[in-house]
Amino acid sequence: MSYKLKLSPLFVIEFIFSLLFIIFFGFGNFLIFILASMIFGVVLLGIFWKNMLEFQILGFKNMLTQFSFVIAGFLLVFPGVLTSFIGFLIFLFGIFLKIATKTKYTRRQNRNSSEEIIDVEIIEDEK
Repeated sequence: MSYKLKLSPLFVIEFIFSLLFIIFFGFGNFLIFILASMIFGVVLLGIFWKNMLEFQILGFKNMLTQFSFVIAGFLLVFPGVLTSFIGFLIFLFGIFLKIATKTKYTRRQNRNSSEEIIDVEIIEDEK
């Protein structure tokens, strides 16, 4: 038995949501929405790519956050109303993860600020 992933139900549902969006908001707004979501998705994928190149993924929670941004970026790039809406929800989930896992950095203070540093130079006498 071979299992195939059938995307035709997704395309049908996406088509229905797109038609409903066009009926309620107009075709011009549909094009603007699709273009804006595509640009936002490309920006998200670009940010992820930059973070990957700079090795800024440090822990599991940070990796999960970046992964949610990648999934949201791919869904936003895919043209359609339903996928853009789901991508936006996943983006909000990633923002929530980023805020929830934010660590506070504290400055290290000098242990004893009253200590003085003395620079000494030793000169040998010739005999």
